Amino acid sequence: MTAVERWAESLAEWAIPEHIIEQAPRSPWAHDTATFAVDDTLDRSVLSAEVARAVLPKTGGSVLDIGCGGGRAAMSLVPPAERVVGVDQDPAMLAAFTSAAADVGARSMTIQGMWPDVVLDTPICDVVVCHHVAYNVAEIEPFLGALTGRARLAVVMVLPTSHPQAAWNNAWRRFWNIERPTGPTSHDFAAVLAEMGLDAERWEMPRPPLARHTSDPAGQVQSTLRRLCLPDDRADEVAEFLELHEPEWPTMHSVFRWPGDAA
Repeated sequence: MTAVERWAESLAEWAIPEHIIEQAPRSPWAHDTATFAVDDTLDRSVLSAEVARAVLPKTGGSVLDIGCGGGRAAMSLVPPAERVVGVDQDPAMLAAFTSAAADVGARSMTIQGMWPDVVLDTPICDVVVCHHVAYNVAEIEPFLGALTGRARLAVVMVLPTSHPQAAWNNAWRRFWNIERPTGPTSHDFAAVLAEMGLDAERWEMPRPPLARHTSDPAGQVQSTLRRLCLPDDRADEVAEFLELHEPEWPTMHSVFRWPGDAA
């Protein structure tokens, strides 16, 4: 089995059993915009930003942010970046991206849609960044190929060293009595890059600060209800569980950088 096939197979194991999905009051894969908002927790000195900034032009640089959310990856590069382009499926995320760009004085553009479906609508930029998206992408080869083809200088990808959804595995066991997978990992991602012939540099860094919204206990309960496909009337049970079993988020992130090949 190839590295690309192993990646897809590992992600397929995360499918939620149909009987659970059928009764879910909301999509377990939806995201709260505030979780990805640019706020005063944004640290422009983190390693991932330094790795991207090292290859950006000193002035006039452009950044393409794939799966941009509210723009935390892109805005950490302003300056020296002066133009930021965000791609996301969620119009609320793109609105937050546009607002964040205005706040930091960057010119901005947004494209709504799935990557790489919208690649032809997306401009070439100096650096392409993609944070915390890889574990959502089963068809990883065309996804990475499109990133590389839109980068003039480099692609910088960030992902936790282990799958972030595993943080809820204890909760799945408690509320549904099922075992969830744990892979793939950033080592598996590195194997994919090598198999594709992408000559990537790699660094490890501690998990950066999260948006302030994520520390709100009520928000954590709602997020857990959504992830576990539970109705709101289970909120007290979930809150009690979280007091004793806080999700075990990955503490380290892997940063990958490889050359772009845009003409």
